[in-house]
Amino acid sequence: MSFTNPSVKNISAWKKNLLKLMRIFTLIMGITIVIFGVGGIKVFGIMALIALLIIYLPNFLNPQHKQIIPVEVEIMFLVVVTLEYVLGNTFGLYGKIPHYDDFMHFTVPLMVSLIGMMFLYTAYIYGKIRASLALMACLIILITIGIGGILEMVEYSYDNFIYSHISHVLPTGLTQGSLTQNPLDDTMSDLFTDALGGIIGALIGVFFIRRAEKKGQCIEWVDEFAELEGLKKDNNELD
Repeated sequence: MSFTNPSVKNISAWKKNLLKLMRIFTLIMGITIVIFGVGGIKVFGIMALIALLIIYLPNFLNPQHKQIIPVEVEIMFLVVVTLEYVLGNTFGLYGKIPHYDDFMHFTVPLMVSLIGMMFLYTAYIYGKIRASLALMACLIILITIGIGGILEMVEYSYDNFIYSHISHVLPTGLTQGSLTQNPLDDTMSDLFTDALGGIIGALIGVFFIRRAEKKGQCIEWVDEFAELEGLKKDNNELD
């Protein structure tokens, strides 16, 4: 298999423009929500701004200010921020659309699983792990399900032990339950949906990897992921 060594300069123009628009949109929406949001809604604006800071900070701190986090990862991250804090919480889609919660519990694990496959495959390319794609996919699916379970535990703890003490200061509302299900059924539905999203994301990752391997070309994000993982080697080492 022959490998190319793409650099940040080779990132597609549409990806660069999309990323700029999403950064600007997230910044404007975060500030707007903080200024004009009512009660606990302001928290979601703050969370959006914090998320933007976290994702942009590595690039800002880099001496050359180059793109450290792969563009694809940042785009998906900002999409999740928009769906969660802007549309879901600020504009209340969680409460207006019966299955919006299911949509999020499918979409987020799908993205996490897909990104996880990219990280593992990059480590495989650089000789840091030895595993088949099937094993990588199974591992990522299990990790995704585990993350979903942890988040459900966090939601339960927040609703039952924390919210009653802060609701008068931050009336964000409870996190469990839905328009169509009680809290227990909602939790189990979330876990099953998390698993489905993780499986689909891993399968999509395997599909993209296999397609690139058949073409005998390196996937364009491998070099970026390697730099983020600290696996970056000499430019000619993977020729």
